[in-house]
Amino acid sequence: MKKISKNWVTRAFQQHRVNALTLGGAMSLTVMVCASAVHAQQGDDTKVEEQGIEISVKGGAKRTLIPIAISPAQGDSGKISKRVEELLRKDMELAGYFKLIPSDGLFFDPAKEGMSADKINFSNWANVNAQGLVKVSIKEESKGKVTLDLRLYNVDKSERIRLKFDPSTASKDTFEAQVHDFANAVVEYYTGQRGMFGSQIAYVRRNKSGLKQVYVTDMSGEVNRNVSKNESINLLPSWGAGSLYYTSYQDQNPDLWVYKGGKHSKLSGRRGQNSGASYCGGKLALTLSMGGENTDIYLIDPSSGKQVKRLTDHWAIDTSPTFSPDCSQIAFVSGRSSSPQIYVMDADGSNQRRLTYQGKYNTTPDWSPKGDVIAFTARDERNNFDIFTVDLNGSIERLTQDQGNNEDPSYSPDGRYLVFTSDRGSGRGQGLWIMTSDGQYQREIGSGGGYGSPAWQR
Repeated sequence: MKKISKNWVTRAFQQHRVNALTLGGAMSLTVMVCASAVHAQQGDDTKVEEQGIEISVKGGAKRTLIPIAISPAQGDSGKISKRVEELLRKDMELAGYFKLIPSDGLFFDPAKEGMSADKINFSNWANVNAQGLVKVSIKEESKGKVTLDLRLYNVDKSERIRLKFDPSTASKDTFEAQVHDFANAVVEYYTGQRGMFGSQIAYVRRNKSGLKQVYVTDMSGEVNRNVSKNESINLLPSWGAGSLYYTSYQDQNPDLWVYKGGKHSKLSGRRGQNSGASYCGGKLALTLSMGGENTDIYLIDPSSGKQVKRLTDHWAIDTSPTFSPDCSQIAFVSGRSSSPQIYVMDADGSNQRRLTYQGKYNTTPDWSPKGDVIAFTARDERNNFDIFTVDLNGSIERLTQDQGNNEDPSYSPDGRYLVFTSDRGSGRGQGLWIMTSDGQYQREIGSGGGYGSPAWQR
């Protein structure tokens, strides 16, 4: 097998444009890739694409947004009230289903209203085109306790909507979780499916020392905590059965580590690559190079790290596995067609087939929890990176376009959202973004640059 340096390694080592990583000034990463069609085995598709993907952004009618108003909080007038209103507004905006009625410039004073239906002037709210109305009352108890009264009203019917939300007294440190839970209940009422606020997203970000660390945030991007906390390079976080997997160089080799219950432990430390883990139903798929060989995909035991089965065995690079939601299939990236493309195989390694035929640089697949499509990153006709989806028939749709480089998609547990990175905006670097799965509504949740390989817990 011929070894050459080339700037694609997919998710295996921090996405497409990593040329080399240094650890303590002494170690660099050399990427091995397949030589080209001259090495093709019989039956391989060796068609070479000369252009990036040329597909217009996904069309279709815009969804109708529900006009909703959030009345200023009653009771406490301090920092807690301001924070509650701020969280509610951000959650409603991120949801992608609502049009927020501006709270400033109203022709009436909402503070004169009470919390009950008989104390609310619904005609005033109807005149500002609100269909839904959120009322908030906050009471600070003794010993740092806070009681939140959060209600949703139907303006047209002048009545309260009973939500699947059970408020309780919280501390000043935990009331935000109740606000997210209420927002989830509002989303459930209007869509029939509970919201995702409070769910966790792992990502990698370069710290002040120039090293990449694994962090975890929520859908709003409000709270961020460092998970890896070592003096090394950490990459490619993924979730499974309450565990957070990631690749770390802390022992001078790209090993697979697992974080669970507040503890870190090495799960796979084979010489060479141990990266890009994907968990499903007690199975853990992993990219291994087995001491210098070309990367292939294996199944390992998620408890012991022992090898269970080799799934691919090819002269080309195979990497970036992602399970289908029923755990029966695995999508992955392979260079066996002379450029990185998305492939699919059964979970036992059989029936390997190419899925993408458009574009010459398709990477970072993530299978939708609904099972219908796979999101991935591709280089387009202008040499920009954008996010696309492909179904199992090979039909491709585009979700981002003409907004800088957009990469590394990961689905929310309900499949209605994607988290991704984008460098849109002059000089800001890669930020953390969320969009609805149709690409219509996109919001930034993490700015300042340096973000990479987000993974939504599911």
